[in-house]
Amino acid sequence: MKEYIKKIKKEEIIALIVGLLIGIIIMLIFYPERIAELKNKEQVAITIGKDKITADEIYDNFKNNYGMAMNGLIEVIDKNILYEKYELTDADNEEIANYADTTISNYVSNYGITEEEFLKQSGYETKEEFTKYIELDYLRNKYYKEYMATQFTDEEINDYYDQNIFGPISAEHILVEITEDVPDADAKALAQEILDKLLSGTSWDSLKEEYTYVIHTEDLTINYDSNIESTFLSAVKNLQDGEYSKSLVKTSYGYHIIYRKSSEEKPKLKTVKDDIITALTRQKETEDEKLYQKAMLKMREEAKLEIKDTYLKDVYKKYEKSVTED
Repeated sequence: MKEYIKKIKKEEIIALIVGLLIGIIIMLIFYPERIAELKNKEQVAITIGKDKITADEIYDNFKNNYGMAMNGLIEVIDKNILYEKYELTDADNEEIANYADTTISNYVSNYGITEEEFLKQSGYETKEEFTKYIELDYLRNKYYKEYMATQFTDEEINDYYDQNIFGPISAEHILVEITEDVPDADAKALAQEILDKLLSGTSWDSLKEEYTYVIHTEDLTINYDSNIESTFLSAVKNLQDGEYSKSLVKTSYGYHIIYRKSSEEKPKLKTVKDDIITALTRQKETEDEKLYQKAMLKMREEAKLEIKDTYLKDVYKKYEKSVTED
């Protein structure tokens, strides 16, 4: 219990410092007139009794921590850009609130802590503060999605549509699962025995009944965006309606025999274009793990970001270099 209390206090202090520093940056950059000034024109940020701590003192300490400076700077910049660029709708706010609720409830159920404990451990005093954090990321992702929609040609989108989009497929499969009791070789031999009987004329339903205690069967509706292993998906797509697989299909679960029952017409391009862009974006992300950060650089460039403070400018240039250089 003592260790837990120490952890909470430490994280509260860190959160307080980070919040304070970000607040100082905001005031220094955007609202300098809101800070009281001493006779020598230094700006007072904090008073403790008769003692005064100036913004310059805090700023000097802040400069010694590059990571904190970078994170605080980027947060201030992005808030300024994104809240100017977007006006949150009721639908946006509902989605943000639902995501915050889901995140909190997942931590509460998975780690056996209360909502208040989660917030404190995460550095937030209230749920509203946490939701504001989610809100900024939501707006970043909103821009990222819009930006990526401009990064693919019509030819790329059409090619993906032709090669990967299909209408819903109704299928059923027989699975001989690989387990501790049924090793790979045994599962494969049993699945091959069933397949041989199927190819010799034994009906699908008869085989399901005959092997009911040693197989798994399932009816599936497979869509172009279904989360399904590639070997299984490829096999289903290559079958005709009313056709059985003529060879075993192996996945991480075991060996499958597939029966493709029927299929529907593929959707029109315009109805799935957003999904295609999302899929193409994921492909790009596997090729470039800094794609998201590069999009954020572009957002700041489009907003005509210009950093006047020489130290903060250097901080941002170093960050920019870390993103753009391989």
